[in-house]
Amino acid sequence: MGLGEVINLLEEEPKHKKCLAHIQVIPPQKPIYGELKKSLPENLENYLLKKKIRLYTHQCKAIDAIREGKNIIISTPTGSGKTLAFNLPILERLYIDKSATALYLYPTKALSNDQLKVLKSMVSETRIKAKPEVYDGDTPSGKRPGIRESARIIISNPYELHQILPWHYRWQKFFSNLKFVVIDEAHRYRGVFGSNVAFLIRRLRRISSFYGSNPQFILSSATLANPLELGEKLTGVKFELITEDGSPKGKKYFVFYNPYFDGVGELSTHQETKNLFLLFIKNDLQTLCFTVSRRMAELIALWSKDELRDLKPHLAERIAAYRAGYLPQERREIENKLKKGYLRGVTSTNALELGVDIGSLDGVIISGYPGTVISTWQQAGRAGRGGEESIVVLVAFQNPLDQYFMNHPSVFFDRPHEYGVVDLSNPYLISGHLLCAASELPVTWDDRTYFRDHLESFLESLENQKLLRKTPDGWVYSGKARATEVVKLDNISSEVFRVVCDGELLETMDRTQAYREAHKGAVLLHQGETYIVEDLDLENCIIQVKKKDVDYFTEAMKIIDIKITRELEKKMLGDFIISLGDVTVSEQYVGYKVVKYD
Repeated sequence: MGLGEVINLLEEEPKHKKCLAHIQVIPPQKPIYGELKKSLPENLENYLLKKKIRLYTHQCKAIDAIREGKNIIISTPTGSGKTLAFNLPILERLYIDKSATALYLYPTKALSNDQLKVLKSMVSETRIKAKPEVYDGDTPSGKRPGIRESARIIISNPYELHQILPWHYRWQKFFSNLKFVVIDEAHRYRGVFGSNVAFLIRRLRRISSFYGSNPQFILSSATLANPLELGEKLTGVKFELITEDGSPKGKKYFVFYNPYFDGVGELSTHQETKNLFLLFIKNDLQTLCFTVSRRMAELIALWSKDELRDLKPHLAERIAAYRAGYLPQERREIENKLKKGYLRGVTSTNALELGVDIGSLDGVIISGYPGTVISTWQQAGRAGRGGEESIVVLVAFQNPLDQYFMNHPSVFFDRPHEYGVVDLSNPYLISGHLLCAASELPVTWDDRTYFRDHLESFLESLENQKLLRKTPDGWVYSGKARATEVVKLDNISSEVFRVVCDGELLETMDRTQAYREAHKGAVLLHQGETYIVEDLDLENCIIQVKKKDVDYFTEAMKIIDIKITRELEKKMLGDFIISLGDVTVSEQYVGYKVVKYD
């Protein structure tokens, strides 16, 4: 039993065969090894020998370019060894230059903790005194001064950097010796969030310059249509692009599975997903299933466990759900059990899409098109790392886009990856980050380097609003609130609601999720257990729940109201009028539905 058996069942069993829209066989690729222009120091060479690692072509190119002082962006698929390609030259530099420091930025805390484990292992085995540490919102205040003073590699995220920069004088030693800035998963920095991060990086460069350093930038990204453009817009510096992938790839079967083959369907996408998930697990394929929501991650895990308890009870306990909101130690435990092979199936939101190390999986099920080609290939890349054969199944929803791909698979497989769009001309973002910059160091005309050509008009406007004050040294921030508290990097609520059961913290969620999922009477799902919300305390951000077995779940009902507040411009496209403007969107939750398990 295994992958071959599963492929046969999909092609021959009537219940699967009628849903089988397409199988794309992606051929294997043998490893392509490279040679460095100059050998690594003996301790790093010994590390590679001990781990039986040979460097691939793209890793060698990256290491050589970093050694030559170039800013690089590595844009290769998931699991191709990008992390090693920049860790080696950075550790080499820190080994040679005893005062050099490096800053690693990750979009999530899970990735930061994952990298910390990798770096601590490397520095322990190579005896390089780099002292890597994570510095983020979870770092205890008592440990912070010691980390600032002694750590030579700081692992953090954009949100924490946003808060660090106004206190840069506490980081003088670190910034004075900053040689490298690593931005991993750079493709995540798109749209408004990416544009905010672009100005944040410019503020970082400004602070570094003040302390006499000019760090190299190393960006790691999934495949994008415009990696160079994105890298240069994010940072304001020029890059060398590395896209050749020398890592091995096993044969991959990419299956398009359409529950609505006849336009109507017999089972819902969620039930078909659950059935495929169980099929893979019963055939000994370690499987990761991506779902469209936190609730569906929980429900598919719950339904799968319930079916297995009677047939194969030993497998029922080897299935878990994974999503945001779980406590950090719970997430780490699931990741470790998956990596070690104990868990045979995990249902997850896109929280596991990024490069957290969970080892190599046999199968991935994607329940519904994730919305972008980038995300689809990122999720698919979780299976078959290291040259093993694997299978990926995209299970379609009934919506037009999913159905279009099911009926025209070549459009998907021939489709280029999306562009990473960053807007550096947005006046609201420029104004906000000018305020932050002025709270860090006085803003002068020299700062045109970071804030482009419209500095004069922005400074005048902010001064008139009494948010900036002109001094002999330049413009300084004069607002009443902290600039970094006023300027958010995204629209995600910073309020954390705590879910409490019998006095114990169960999980956390933000305010929007609390309104949607934790109203009084709601069923909260957590690792296959059901909890009833007894109280939602909006003032103290506490949700009280009671554990109770029920055979239903709840869905909040909401009214969405959209009002046009201002029309900026409009044009005709054929017979259609297209308008650009400002709108106000309000959501009101008015009740909830009780839904019996599908």
